[in-house]
Amino acid sequence: MVAPTCGVLLQRATARDDGCPVSSGTPVTHVELIAQNRRTSYIMLAVEFLLIGILGAAIGYAVSGSLAGGLVIGALVAITIDVIGWMLAVRATIALTHAVEVTPEQAKVLHDVIDGLCIRTGLPKPRVYIVDDPAPNAFAFGRSPTNAGVATTTGLLNLMSRRELEGVLAHEMSHIRNRDVQVTTLAVTTVGILVAVAEIAARMSWFANWSDDNNDNGALLFLAVAALAGVLAFGARMLSLAISRHREELADVSGAELVSPDGLRKALEKLEADHTVVNHVSRATSHLWIVTPLRNQGDDKHAKLNSMFDSHPPLAQRIAILRKLEGLDPDGRGPVDDTITGVPIDLATLAHTGQRRAQAPLTGGLPVNTPTAIPAGTSAGTGETAPVVIPRVGQSPPGWYRRDATTLCYWNGNVFTDWRAVWNGSRWVQSRGT
Repeated sequence: MVAPTCGVLLQRATARDDGCPVSSGTPVTHVELIAQNRRTSYIMLAVEFLLIGILGAAIGYAVSGSLAGGLVIGALVAITIDVIGWMLAVRATIALTHAVEVTPEQAKVLHDVIDGLCIRTGLPKPRVYIVDDPAPNAFAFGRSPTNAGVATTTGLLNLMSRRELEGVLAHEMSHIRNRDVQVTTLAVTTVGILVAVAEIAARMSWFANWSDDNNDNGALLFLAVAALAGVLAFGARMLSLAISRHREELADVSGAELVSPDGLRKALEKLEADHTVVNHVSRATSHLWIVTPLRNQGDDKHAKLNSMFDSHPPLAQRIAILRKLEGLDPDGRGPVDDTITGVPIDLATLAHTGQRRAQAPLTGGLPVNTPTAIPAGTSAGTGETAPVVIPRVGQSPPGWYRRDATTLCYWNGNVFTDWRAVWNGSRWVQSRGT
C-alpha cells in the first residue's frame, strides 16, 4: 500500500535543506503537517486583513488627522474590502483564467476521476472547469471545501494518461483538503486591491497642484499612499510566495497518499519537459497553478524575473521527493505513460516540441503548409532547413509543429487544433483560429 509508505517516510523525516516539506528538527507525521498548514492558512488570512487595515488606517489618519479616527477608518476599510474581496475572489479567479464549467456529459473522464477522489477524501465534490489552452496545467480555488472548484487545461487532458490525470487532480484536491485554497484564492483579490490603490493614488498625485501652498500637501499625500500600498502589496506577495512553495510540496505528498506516487510523479515529469506557457495568464493567479504558468525559461529579463519570483519550488526538487517515495533514483526520469488516447510519450521528444516557441524561426525555405519537427541538435535561426516530419495519428506526441518558417500549429496527439503561434520578429504570438 502506498499511503502507509508515505506515512512512514514522513514520520522518519527530519529537517533538512533539500526541499522536503518538513520544517521541524523532530519527527513529524503527515497529519501534523496538514494541521500546521491549516494554522498557517488562518494566520495568512489575518495578515491579509491586517495589510488592508494598515493601508486604511494610513488613509484615515491623513483624512481625519487623528490617530483614533485613522484606526476606526482603517478597521472599516479592512472589513469592507476584505468582505468584497472574499465575495469576488472566486469570480475574479474564473474570469482571469478564462475557466469554463463543464458537466459530466461534456467531460466524463474528468468528472469520474474527481468523483473517485471525493470518495477517498470525504470531501464534497468541487465544481469542475476546463481552460481551453494547449499548455498542460491545472489549479484549485475556492473559499472553502464546500465552495471550491478544480480546473484543468485542454493541454493537460491531451497529454496525460488517466493515472497521471488522477495524480494531478489528487494534488489539487489536497489543496482543498489542506485548506490552501482559502488563502490562495483570497490573495488574488487582496494583492490586486493593494496594487490598484497604489496605481490610483500615483495617478491622482499627477493631478494635484504641487505649487499651491494651501493644498495641504495633497500631492505628497497621494504619493505616500501609493508608496505604502506598493510596499504592502510587495510584502503580501513575498509572504505568499514563501509559503506557497511549502504548500506545493505538501500537496504533492498528500496527493501521493491518496493515489500511487507514480501517477503524480510521471505527470510532473511531463510538465517539466513541456515548457508551453498558458496563453491567458495573470500574475494575480499564477500561484494557483500546479506549475508556474509564466515563462521562466530563457535568458531574457522577463523569464529571469518570473523565475526569481516563482511561487513554486523547482520541479526537479518536487520530482525528486516523489521518486524517493517510489525508491527510484531522484535524478532519473521516466518512463511515463501514453496519453489517455494511447499516444506514446518520450520525454526528450516532448521537451523538444515544448521548446519550439522559445526558438526563432528557421530562415531557410520550409515547404509551406507542411508540418515539421526540428530534430535534436538543430538550432533555429541558422538558415538551415529542418527535415520534414509529418505528425502521425496515435504516434506523434502533443506539441507545436511548424506549418511554415514563421507559423506553428498545436498538435494534440491526433489532429491539429486551431491554436496558432506566429513569429512577429521578436517573439511568438499565440492566437486561435486560422
